[in-house]
Amino acid sequence: MSVTVLLPIYNGARTLRQAVDSILRQDGPELELLLVDDASTDGSAAIVREYARRDARVTAVVHERNVGLAGTLNEGLERARYELVARIDQDDEALSQRLRVQAEFLGAHPEVAVAGSWVFHMGARPDHDRLIRLPTEPEEIAEILPRENCLYHPSVMLRRIVVLEAGGYRGEFKNAEDYDLWLRLARTHKLANVGQPLLRYRFSVDGMTLSRKWEQLYYVHLAQAAGGDPDVPFDEVERRARATLAEVDRGWFLMQVAQGTVRELVALRQWRDAVVVVTRFAPEIGFRRSASLLADVGRSRVGSSKVA
Repeated sequence: MSVTVLLPIYNGARTLRQAVDSILRQDGPELELLLVDDASTDGSAAIVREYARRDARVTAVVHERNVGLAGTLNEGLERARYELVARIDQDDEALSQRLRVQAEFLGAHPEVAVAGSWVFHMGARPDHDRLIRLPTEPEEIAEILPRENCLYHPSVMLRRIVVLEAGGYRGEFKNAEDYDLWLRLARTHKLANVGQPLLRYRFSVDGMTLSRKWEQLYYVHLAQAAGGDPDVPFDEVERRARATLAEVDRGWFLMQVAQGTVRELVALRQWRDAVVVVTRFAPEIGFRRSASLLADVGRSRVGSSKVA
């Protein structure tokens, strides 16, 4: 069973080689690695072309203008050589058995359209990685999915034809394109997670701001509104999403995001990123709360140093 790995890229030069090498080191099956650079400005395109010259398994696509994530993913699905398509992002790392395990799982479960996996949140060192367990059974996922996304997008392997027949990714659901797709697929197909970690997921803070997290929450509500009734006109879907977002206390939400992000970075011993995040979030959550979070980071770092 052969697999196309679809890796969309935008200004990913800093971490791209780690992601690509993790795919090229897989212990099976036969693969095509499809690298689609969406008009990066940081040298990513040169890295993409270099890998395509060096390895016949790599196919390089370089855009002259940026088309966005949804358009890039849909193009990749159209170009993919094989019917099983695995996703990975430019800053993540696949474990060596990932493609083999997921291809075998989908081969044994033809009723499943998308299979994700458990993941590691990537720590400062591999021994600081944190295992994230996700629901595995299709019935449990179908129950949880209308409330929250329970598949990590870069961990999934999917059936290409099924996704294309469902309409692919939709650009209207910015930052929640995957969640919208899962909700649509779940109406007629089963989704699952393999109950073992197959991906090291980088808990990235590049460009993370609370205003973007608030914007992303709107698109989550938009996906949920669209998934609830596929026959509702899109303008009504938008109205419903705005209405549900209006019920959320913005200050409370932003503080929950700030605290959760900092705690996760501390658990991963990503001290510098934790400080960067608190500093970046300070204008929105206030000086006092920011100072409290910084103090938590400091105490945690001192505590971990004593343990070490």
